[in-house]
This record gives sequence, C-alpha cells and structure tokens, in this order.
Amino acid sequence: MQTAKRAFVNAREVGNHQEEARWANLIGDMYKNRGEYVKALKWLRIDYEISNKYLPEKQLLPTCQSIGDVYLRLHDFKHALVYQVRFLNWITFFF
Repeated sequence: MQTAKRAFVNAREVGNHQEEARWANLIGDMYKNRGEYVKALKWLRIDYEISNKYLPEKQLLPTCQSIGDVYLRLHDFKHALVYQVRFLNWITFFF
C-alpha cells in the first residue's frame, strides 16, 4: 500500500495525470478488496476527479464501475445506480 501511495505522490509531483489516476484507482481497489469501503471511495473519487478533468472520457469507465460497486457493497443503492448507469451509458457510447 505504501509503495502505491508513494507512486501516486510521485505521479502527482511530475504532473503525470494518467499515472496519478491509475495509482489512485489501484489504491482504491486495494482498500475495496480489504473491505475498507469508505477509504476505497476516497481514492476512487480522486481517480474520478483526475480522470474527469484531464483524461479522455473513456478513462472514466473502470472508475465508475468501481465506485458503483463500492456503493453497492455499502448498500447505498441510489449512488450505486448513478455510477452503474454512467458506466453503462459510456459502454454503449464507446463500443
């Protein structure tokens, strides 16, 4: 985990937004797999904000799916549905 967080900080320092988002997503996924869903959401939202601001929309696909999955695990079905619908809409748009 610490190695991933260091890599995130390094990517942020050099302005590599794609790597910054990728590491935030990976950290969020690690927390999700541990069952630490609130921490997972924090990191997945960081990924979402970076991807939304700096990267092509297609980069938001895995992020939206992951955020929706975490909300589902938290039994927050309203927010889970919002992100899953975004994911499905972009899937149909891009593919």
